[in-house]
Amino acid sequence: MFHFARFFALSCVIAYWVTNYDFSAEPLPAPTSTTWLVSSRKPDGLILSTGNLYFTSHDGAGATVWRMAQSEVPGQERVLYWEAGARFGDIVFAQVNGSFFGYFFAEGKGSITIKRIPLSGGNAVALATIGTDIDIANSHRNLITDGVNLYWQDVNSVRKMPIGGGPITVLDHTNSNTPTAGLALQNANIIYASVADIRFVPTGGAITTPTVRTIATASSRVTALYADSSGVYWGEQGGAIRRKVGTVTTTLSPAAGFVPTSISLNGSSGSARAWTQCASQSCQLSLDSGVNHFLLTIGADAFGVAVTSSGNAFWGDTVGVHRAF
Repeated sequence: MFHFARFFALSCVIAYWVTNYDFSAEPLPAPTSTTWLVSSRKPDGLILSTGNLYFTSHDGAGATVWRMAQSEVPGQERVLYWEAGARFGDIVFAQVNGSFFGYFFAEGKGSITIKRIPLSGGNAVALATIGTDIDIANSHRNLITDGVNLYWQDVNSVRKMPIGGGPITVLDHTNSNTPTAGLALQNANIIYASVADIRFVPTGGAITTPTVRTIATASSRVTALYADSSGVYWGEQGGAIRRKVGTVTTTLSPAAGFVPTSISLNGSSGSARAWTQCASQSCQLSLDSGVNHFLLTIGADAFGVAVTSSGNAFWGDTVGVHRAF
């Protein structure tokens, strides 16, 4: 009876504490994000398809185009193409006449070309020689396609070429600079940055002056761009990340000492968004799932963040290719 009485009294105390304690006063643990290393190869260009990712890399011997599933791990990369003494840059893909091809910048023998390769693997074909006015090491998402043409930006202009090769057309002239923000497609327009001015030019060419096609003027040089059907997102050299929808500009992240290098939104609903920002020796990934917000320290030279429809984020840095969430 003695032990039962003690047990009964203790049970009453616990029941009272559970009933009357204000749990809302206790801080909840901060949400955490899990990251995985997908590939230990430092990418030079990176793009995701529905289930795969394609990236380029280089070493002292040459450059490689790789393919791997988004769920795979280091060591499962597949070589699609290798070239001695070369360096590759941005890569994009398109379906042409029922077959998928990858298109990428290739630098070697004193010139830069755009090459095409079957995504099933095979020999590369040079579609055009485009000179040396593109910094393929520091510009990302600077080669894009709508399945009809390829588009890119050099130090003085935005250009296009038929996806199967052919004449190169200047769509717009820009202020002389080394563009690192890349390009974005929005409906039938190419979004680009001319230093601090964010502009659009129709894919068929412009009939108006750049002044009337200026979407916004940033506070400093534009370093990252993203566009969807609703608006345009950009990052500034001073650190801020902003969005413009209609006539309203919103600051998503103020200047923080880190330069934005890439921006992405969830392709299906836009509820998840992410961006990378870098200082001289380190970078950060900001990932907003629509419910939780994560700020992760990641490797240097981060770029190419992409948010999938399921909310996973992929990016590349000096360590390799990563997945988060």
